[in-house]
Amino acid sequence: MIQVFSKRQDKPHSYGYGEIDAPVFDPIEFAISPNGTDWTSCFDMPDMDGVYCTRAPDVQPAVMTDNLKKVGLQDGSRLLSTSYSTRELKMETYFDGIDEGDAMLAYDALQRFLISREAYWICFANWPQRMYYVRAKLAAPTFTNEKSWTCEVTFTDLIGLSRSVGTTQDTVYGFGNNLKQKPQYAFSTSKFTVYNGSNVLIDPERRGHPFKMTLNGSSNGNLKITNKTTGDFVHGTSDLKFNGSFVIDGVNPKLNGEGCLLDLTKDDNVITLQIGDNDFEVENFTGTVSFDFAEWWLS
Repeated sequence: MIQVFSKRQDKPHSYGYGEIDAPVFDPIEFAISPNGTDWTSCFDMPDMDGVYCTRAPDVQPAVMTDNLKKVGLQDGSRLLSTSYSTRELKMETYFDGIDEGDAMLAYDALQRFLISREAYWICFANWPQRMYYVRAKLAAPTFTNEKSWTCEVTFTDLIGLSRSVGTTQDTVYGFGNNLKQKPQYAFSTSKFTVYNGSNVLIDPERRGHPFKMTLNGSSNGNLKITNKTTGDFVHGTSDLKFNGSFVIDGVNPKLNGEGCLLDLTKDDNVITLQIGDNDFEVENFTGTVSFDFAEWWLS
């Protein structure tokens, strides 16, 4: 399982009996990652000792952009397509140190942790299975006295959706998943159902969503994989015979690690996943089928 947050056993928490140095609130841990796999927690940064998140971003509204077209003299416009736009997430931070120099160094450490030329993923412990692809902007610190300050951090969510930490092959479960039971993503029968817990259609071609379908086994040709819910299918020719692995990685087919686009028919050969249940049928194949994709949510 992906380790997002600190392994410390002594994480900062609201003070108890005799803990005079502890904050009066429970700080919210946050962590950042360049790739969504390797994470660094704010609680593991010695220079940020005492820098606490007092409020993580609230549930954010999705922002949609419509692509419209005017048609002749008809009233109104026609909707051609929609996409989710960037949005802002806000975090409140607090520090109470020893003296003015300590407060200045703490702000500098926070800035070095969050400010980057490159975008990165961020995850908050109060919603630990979701991450956002962001760039950060820090406001100037507001000093309440010479050794204490508050600071608002504004993140630009570049995708406009939150993404699952991990994929269906390495899922991080948590608050807000709305799952009654753990879904299955590996199958050995010719007919099965794949659950997409996202709030959007998984579309590797038009939306660029990571998606991988792996068939380990054998086929004597004319392989066909159909998502009966969406009508999508992948259809191999009679030459697509194998004993090994056939993979659809996004929109790219691979046979035992080598590209095999010419071994497919000239149909679309792209698989999408509708929100919720997707009923599949696999023909002319014996073996196992597995699905690996990230989930996306509006909030």
